[in-house]
Amino acid sequence: MKWGLSALGTGSSVLLMLLLGMKWKFPKLLTVVGAAVIAGLTALPFFWIYPLITTDWGQAIGVFGQISAALALGLSLILLRFWRDPERVPPGGDGLVLSAADGKVLYVKTVDEGTTPWVTKGGRHYLLKELTGTSLLAGSAHVIGVEMSFLDVHVTRCPIAGQVKLQKHIEGRFISLGKEEAPFVNARLTTIIENASLTTAAVQVASRLVRRVESYLSVGERISAGQRLGMIRFGSLVTVVLPQREDVRIEVKPGDRVTAGVSVLARYEVDDERTVN
Repeated sequence: MKWGLSALGTGSSVLLMLLLGMKWKFPKLLTVVGAAVIAGLTALPFFWIYPLITTDWGQAIGVFGQISAALALGLSLILLRFWRDPERVPPGGDGLVLSAADGKVLYVKTVDEGTTPWVTKGGRHYLLKELTGTSLLAGSAHVIGVEMSFLDVHVTRCPIAGQVKLQKHIEGRFISLGKEEAPFVNARLTTIIENASLTTAAVQVASRLVRRVESYLSVGERISAGQRLGMIRFGSLVTVVLPQREDVRIEVKPGDRVTAGVSVLARYEVDDERTVN
């Protein structure tokens, strides 16, 4: 009997963790191995507890307790990983646009003009300036979105060195990022950074489970590339907006894994004589 109950609790725990891992877009191999190890560890004490249970209700509660213990242990490990804030060493060299977030490149888009809709949903046209909340980068632009899972570091980084020209909190909803209009309607925080050669925006977009988007910077502050920008609580999206110019070359494609403050999203020519408008 104890083998059967233990196997039932273990199998149910693994199944639930696999389903959650798929929903939260965890790496498949890590999810399978992690679920098996966690379910196996939590099953050990119940192997000795089940023989002491004599009623059907007690056995049902025991199985439920085993499953709950496995899920609690798995969630605790995820939260420990979530709160990491490792030191990062940005790559050397000028003219680099670094990733603002850890995660997977969700899209690389080019918007020809500020009046061209990025997304049309239900007859509603969404423009780039609605994403950023400002017209500073509303013209022709490259837009790179990086999606973070619960397992990624959620401290965001500055894509370029320069000066913080604008920070804007935009109130909004908390719908799933699987919907195309989510970056335009969800709560978000836009940070505009510019230097003598380039102006860029980093937009931290909240997701369905996010309730707090923070910034560590202030307007007018001089910052370095790869410096900590802020933090988003739990899985979300960070979008970097760059002007569409001949000297701006995109270095990533959808599906690439990137590391905040380390991976190069794009390169641009540094011109000491270029002036900032």
